[in-house]
Amino acid sequence: MELWDQRVEPYEAALEGMSSEVLGSLALDVIEATPPLFGHSFDDFFPPSHAELVKSAFVLRRDSPEGWQSDSDFAVEFLDRYDKLPSVPVRPAVGPYLMALVRLFEAPPRSLTADDVMEIHSSCYEAVLMTHLTGRVTIEDEMNSDQCMAAIDLQIRLIEGYRDGAGDGR
Repeated sequence: MELWDQRVEPYEAALEGMSSEVLGSLALDVIEATPPLFGHSFDDFFPPSHAELVKSAFVLRRDSPEGWQSDSDFAVEFLDRYDKLPSVPVRPAVGPYLMALVRLFEAPPRSLTADDVMEIHSSCYEAVLMTHLTGRVTIEDEMNSDQCMAAIDLQIRLIEGYRDGAGDGR
């Protein structure tokens, strides 16, 4: 995580003036863009119940692009479904990845902060890191991981895109 701390965390200041709505869109963009970096197909990476929960967040935004962040009923339902996920074996990276989504939907509507978004980004990066590196990981290990570098680049590109007012920056 040292590489993320050095390269992405300094961007928190760029998020400070953004509205909660913009921060929410940025957070969900990072969450949605992260699974391809795991190196496994989405449905192979997550157990079916977990995959359905994750996909429900993406469907919500696709079906309600203007109102998804203020849908408090969905947030309550999402968190309830998360609490009821079956206890099944999952890859270690599933935990931090799901925590990114939980953090997003735990925030009351219109109150997401820059700190919240940075924690979401950090959880997504941690999930990528855990997918590709194990044991004691050095910054050199992170720098030599194509997936870790791609995650860093993705997050910076998205933050810069939002900071510059160009939306998701993709």
